[in-house]
Parts: sequence; structure tokens; C-alpha cells
Amino acid sequence: MSDVSSSDQQDPNVDGLLFACKLNGHGGAETIAWDRLAEAIDASEPVWVHLDQNSPTVRNWIMEQSGIAPALIAAFLADETRPRVTRSRNETVVILRGINTNPEADLEDMVAIRIWCDGQRIISLRHRRLMTPRDILQQLQEFENGPSTIPELFERLIARLTERMAGTIAALDERLDQLEEDIEDLQASEARKQLSKLRKEAVGLRRYIAPQREALHDLNTDFPKWLSDNTRIGLRETTDRLLRYVEELDAARERSLVIKDDIANQMAESTNRTLYVLSIVSAIFLPLGFLTGLFGINIGGMPGVENQYAFWIACIVMVVIAAAELWIFKKLGWLSK
Repeated sequence: MSDVSSSDQQDPNVDGLLFACKLNGHGGAETIAWDRLAEAIDASEPVWVHLDQNSPTVRNWIMEQSGIAPALIAAFLADETRPRVTRSRNETVVILRGINTNPEADLEDMVAIRIWCDGQRIISLRHRRLMTPRDILQQLQEFENGPSTIPELFERLIARLTERMAGTIAALDERLDQLEEDIEDLQASEARKQLSKLRKEAVGLRRYIAPQREALHDLNTDFPKWLSDNTRIGLRETTDRLLRYVEELDAARERSLVIKDDIANQMAESTNRTLYVLSIVSAIFLPLGFLTGLFGINIGGMPGVENQYAFWIACIVMVVIAAAELWIFKKLGWLSK
């Protein structure tokens, strides 16, 4: 069953078509219905089609009517979503991932988008809801300041997909900063729990973003011929930005290890402090325990057995001994540690 809501579609009766539009060359776009799509494609008009991969209608249309080279269809529809670039003559398929901002979703559970382009048309395909295409569509239809050509749209889609990662990575850094500030006030178990969650997110994001860096590097190494100089520069900037994100995630992982060591040191210091107190208490009561044990021997000849004040004298002696021990420990500086 398709995960597309009626708000995602221009026509809820058209299965799998999220939207289709024709660029007007001035930053705007005109909506195209499904029944006009074939005509616009045959006329080689600058068309962008965004589809839902879950729809059988979409899969049939891609295989039979889209005009995509047969050699690329398998890559375009493949279930495997590892970021990569596939080429065939003048056509390019790019599979990338974006941050999952869907409700109750894990950030590291990233959403894949497939983009096919031949310089005149773009067909994008997604399996789950992704906000990047909607951002570009809003620029085209509401603000009319979007891409004016298909190569610019191709570059803008990749750039916007990468830009949306910035907020998530910045939020991760801020949470690490906050944890570092609160580490003295938090219990060790709570701090370790928060740190484990943050580290898991950083590792998960890096595991999925790093291959994307390699895919964009591959795209920059061998540009499609239909890309202009400006769009090539834009793709290089996007690749550099993605590289910075990977480096920031690496730094976050290293920071989490440092924080983990701080938590471990804090726990060790607390344990040592407790053991030290117990040692002082044991040292104080060691001679007192010796005396009580000695005088507790139930044999004849014990001094003071017949003296009615012997018990109180023994108590006073032990109090004096304890006080003397405390004075000695204080002079030695043991009680101030």
C-alpha cells in the first residue's frame, strides 16, 4: 500500500504521482497532470516528475513509458539504497539519502531518493516521505525563485538534500555541549544513557552519510556533459559541505569518547572517595574493636570485673582513644582529603 497521503498528490485518483511540473525558464513552474505527461516528455520540454516507488503504476510507467535507458532502469528501481552514481550515455542516475524527519522516526534511519536526469528531464523517486522535493517545488510554484533549467534543478535537489543535514548535525553538537556542561550535575547512569544515545546517532548518521560523499565525489570526477559551469561549481560546493558534515560527525564521535572517559573518571573518583571514607572509619574503629574484643573474653582474671565503675571507665578510655585518633588523622591531613 502506498504511503502517499492525498495532500502529497495533485490528483488523489492518480496512483503514485506525487507531482509533475514544467519549468518556465524564469524560476517558476507549471503543474502537469498525468495525462499530459507523455506529451510534455515527447516534446522534450523541461519536465520534473516526482513519483512514489511503492506504486505498481509508477513502476510500470518507468519500465514502459518513461524513456529511461533499459540499462539504468534496474539501478533506478533497485531496492538497495546505498548512495551511488550510474551512467549510460547522456543519462545519469543518482541515489542519495536524506535525513529522516518523519514523525517518530530515527534520524539515522535515512530516506533514499533516486534522481534520473538526461539534461532535459528529471524523474525523482522516493520510497518514504522526503521534504527536499517539496522545498524545491515551493520555490518554483510559490516564490518563483527556483531553478530555471533542468541541470540547475538537478544540482539544487542534491544541494538541498545536503543542506537539510546541517540542522540535525548542529543539534547533535549542541546536545553534546549541553551534556558536557551538565555532566557534573547528572548521575553517572543518566549521563551514560544520554551519551550512548548521542553516540549511536552520530555513528548511524556517519555510516549513511560517508558513502554519499563518495557518490558525490564520483559525480564530480566525471560530470555529465549537460551540466553547466555554474552547476558544476555548485556540486563541488555541496560535496565540500558534505565532507565537513562527515568531519563534524567524526569530531562528535571523538568528543563522545572524551565525555565517556570523563564519566568513567567521575565514577572512579566517587568510588575512591567512598572507599577512603570507609578506610578512615575502619582505622578509627580498629583499636576500639581490639579493646572490646579483648575485654569481651569470658575468662577469669579480667580487670575491673568487681568494679561497678569499670564499664564507664572503659567507655571514657575508648572515647579518648577515638578522639586522639581523630586528632592524629587531622594533623596528618587525612581528614581533609
